Amino acid sequence: MIVISLQVIANVAQVVIDETGPFGHDWMVWKQVFLLVDVVCCCAVLFPIVWSIKNLREAAKTDGKTAVNLMKLTLFKQYYIVVICYIYFTRVVVYALETITSYRYLWTSVVAGELATLAFYVFTGYKFKPEPHNLYFVLDDEEEEAVADQLKLEDEFEL
Repeated sequence: MIVISLQVIANVAQVVIDETGPFGHDWMVWKQVFLLVDVVCCCAVLFPIVWSIKNLREAAKTDGKTAVNLMKLTLFKQYYIVVICYIYFTRVVVYALETITSYRYLWTSVVAGELATLAFYVFTGYKFKPEPHNLYFVLDDEEEEAVADQLKLEDEFEL
């Protein structure tokens, strides 16, 4: 919820920046608000990924399912690296392209940003796609029996 509200603020700031231009009265303030909110959003997105990696490391040490936890940990590490690259590319490299290119080739920075976004979404969709035999949802016989017992108890106490 926090990231969504911050993105709304960032989008409002971006619209004000785009519509007023550098000659506007509060243009620099809106530019700084946009940059601050954008950095906060990036950190807010990275926090759950780092937290998941930390929890998976702890679970791998204490849990008997080391192979599954190691696979999840590897996936989240890859995703963390891709997120960092995406944020770096769209925030730094695209801005550098906007700054260095002449007005005639300004469209290249937009294309680079959109291609990076497309690649990021394709990677995310591919890595986290639903599968019929997903190893993340494999249950041991003991776990399956415990879940079945829990469901029986819930059915008995339903009103």
